[in-house]
Amino acid sequence: MGANESAQLYKLTELQWEFFFTCWRYNLDFYRDDPSFHRKFNLGVPIYYYTMGRRMFGKAMKYPIMRLAHFPESILSRRLYLDLRKNSPLITPEKVEIPTQNLRPAIPILAD
Repeated sequence: MGANESAQLYKLTELQWEFFFTCWRYNLDFYRDDPSFHRKFNLGVPIYYYTMGRRMFGKAMKYPIMRLAHFPESILSRRLYLDLRKNSPLITPEKVEIPTQNLRPAIPILAD
């Protein structure tokens, strides 16, 4: 593994950028349920892109990073592969319960 070449950010394709930023957006939405944080973040993302991101990584990241900043999907759907406006056939539960320690299955002890 040490001899293999690592991923170069400036060589990522538009689809790879879209996957990266869509996953990041879902993580932020799931773990940070703070409207104040999201407003600051959504304002900072376009500022970052136009000041540094475009020069460092190219124009391929423009629309995927705007999805991270919660730009309207009606604008982004024409430029990106995933259209998040469509209804998904999968149903997402409102709340997922985290099991407590005593509800987890017991790990059997194997005899020598």
